[in-house]
Amino acid sequence: MTKFDHVGDVSPALLIQLAPSERVMVLVDSVRYRDPSIVVGRVKYEYPNPTGRIPKQLWHYFETLDGPGTATVSTGIVGEIRIGTLQAGESLFLHSGALIAHESTVKYDRVPLAAYDVPRVPFTQYLTAARLTGPGSFAFQTHGNALTFNLKPGEKVRTEMHALLSVTPGTGIKVSVFGGAPHFPPMHYFPLVDVTGPGTVLVHSGRFLIGPEGGAA
Repeated sequence: MTKFDHVGDVSPALLIQLAPSERVMVLVDSVRYRDPSIVVGRVKYEYPNPTGRIPKQLWHYFETLDGPGTATVSTGIVGEIRIGTLQAGESLFLHSGALIAHESTVKYDRVPLAAYDVPRVPFTQYLTAARLTGPGSFAFQTHGNALTFNLKPGEKVRTEMHALLSVTPGTGIKVSVFGGAPHFPPMHYFPLVDVTGPGTVLVHSGRFLIGPEGGAA
């Protein structure tokens, strides 16, 4: 299995050690160092638009690193790098902007977590996320620090949408819209996400714009 390790504190990097024939997908233009033995390429993932709108298919590019050798990946942002492992068939919903690397055995696509309506907006909004399905390891980076909530059945966490980093399948996810007159300026509405257990939720202190889903990713 590919070895992932994070180095540094303030603006950390991900150290990737690849054996022969191992492949890892990483963020485009994020490789800061690589051994000459590592072969670099590019792959395009295609998947159905999770909103059901046009275009029907969305896509996302990753760079490929093929071993043997060592490479270092960095986003240049301040925040923790965390490493996770998924068993065969096990999934995780992750903010798509947080993912920085995953083994080629991990399947990637995008899914809707919840739909919601905003007053005076004529179309439905969607909270979406990247779905990672094992087997394999992956690495992601927070903006700032992350808090982990292990929810028991019926327990609930309410978070701002941009702070939601990841959730495990099986949790209940509902988006409610607050604001507007008379307590706020007429067009000031803001969605909050309620996540209900059982399951695990990660919330970070920075800002990711997790939704609504846009065009090609």
